[in-house]
Amino acid sequence: MLVRHTVVAGALALCFGASAQTPGEWKYTIATDLAKVPADMRLNFPTITFAVCRSEADFASGRAFALQTLASSEARCPSAQFVRTPNANGKGDALSFTYACDGGSTLSGSASGRVELTKFALVLNSKYVPSVNGVETISQTMTASLVGPCKVKPDADLLKVQ
Repeated sequence: MLVRHTVVAGALALCFGASAQTPGEWKYTIATDLAKVPADMRLNFPTITFAVCRSEADFASGRAFALQTLASSEARCPSAQFVRTPNANGKGDALSFTYACDGGSTLSGSASGRVELTKFALVLNSKYVPSVNGVETISQTMTASLVGPCKVKPDADLLKVQ
């Protein structure tokens, strides 16, 4: 049985300006909607949590919003076409972007959601190329929230699988 885990990261050139998020340690959770995943494949899509120290530069570049579980995945699965739109009520911004692993030859998709100063939530819709054991598309939710001052080193991989 072939097991592939979705790992997407961002190498972004776009600055997001004055609506910066709070630097510090952030806790991320990535959960897969299992409705379209065959029962015998669901173990391959666990919920993942990790903590990472985020700097002002991570938020300014957009790197902090790209789906990633390992610091080393950034070059393999870059994100692009970031669009950040302030909400009229002043509470957070809408955010969207695209991503592609291995030039789109293994995985590609799009993300959209809402970002605020101390939290964000994004929905990622991914397509495997080719399909993996009958799974062609998946939808994942990535949420993150500020925990406080950094307890982990920048780019440390503290990953927990549930």
